[in-house]
Amino acid sequence: MAYFLAEWYRTELTEKAVGGFAALLESTASAMSVEATPVRLLVTLSVPADDALYGVFEADAPEVILRTCTRAGALPHRLTPQVQTWIASGSRIA
Repeated sequence: MAYFLAEWYRTELTEKAVGGFAALLESTASAMSVEATPVRLLVTLSVPADDALYGVFEADAPEVILRTCTRAGALPHRLTPQVQTWIASGSRIA
């Protein structure tokens, strides 16, 4: 499995909007994993000052993520392959 960074540019990135968006992507990825190929949304990050929302996905191929996002009605503006992430253990970011 590989990691990919999806990027969306949206206005009004309120906590409620981002939470709903992330929940939709997560549930769609879960459903896709059961029905077809494994895909997992690992983390979302919003940057309201830039109208940007990022998601890190794990999947075998970028096409799997694009199908998942399309099904969720959220085709990313950009999808970058081969990303790496490090999150400090015990960290909590709100």
